[in-house]
Amino acid sequence: TRTAPLFSNHDLVRLLWPLIIEQALAVLVGMSDTVMVSSVGEAAISGVSLVDMINNLIINIFAALATGGAVVTSQYLGARKPEEANRSAGQLVSLSALLGVAVAAVCLALRAPLLRLFFGSIADDVMHEALIYFTITGLSYPFLALYNAGAAIFRSVGNSAVSMRVSVLMNIINIIGNAVCIFGLGMYVEGVAWPTVISRALAAVLILAACGRRT
Repeated sequence: TRTAPLFSNHDLVRLLWPLIIEQALAVLVGMSDTVMVSSVGEAAISGVSLVDMINNLIINIFAALATGGAVVTSQYLGARKPEEANRSAGQLVSLSALLGVAVAAVCLALRAPLLRLFFGSIADDVMHEALIYFTITGLSYPFLALYNAGAAIFRSVGNSAVSMRVSVLMNIINIIGNAVCIFGLGMYVEGVAWPTVISRALAAVLILAACGRRT
């Protein structure tokens, strides 16, 4: 006998389209930094572009690990064991925080060797700007890991719209912050780096607060 599908096509579309938008917005943070810093100079835009390649790799790593961890939460939810699901979600958040801090520590300690390993010989002025941007944005890795953990938890309960809305807000804050720091305060690479950290920190706080309200 033919069994009925667990999810209808409408359910899948409702789950997937916010997820697609969210993933695009996650990369857009770095892209907006590159665009906004282009008015500062060639060395600045080159340095930011190089670091963003590493940042995008780390974003994908955090997203993949968080999604894998949320599978356990989904299994408990499917078995109608809410207490175990809450416990596994809490473990996912804790492990993501530890992983984010560890990745940040390694990247900050080895930022110059990592840049030379990935990109070889780099001009001194480009390296200078890249190190500034890498140092500041590296501070956002724990927040980025926590945001991905929260987003994965919401996806595990079939609600990807919450993480999409938080991601939209994160990008708005980042773009406004970039504009204020670059054009208003006359900052250089720091002017696009600090708004990135602030926007990711706020996104992590908002999505974890939403997870807490749901539980």
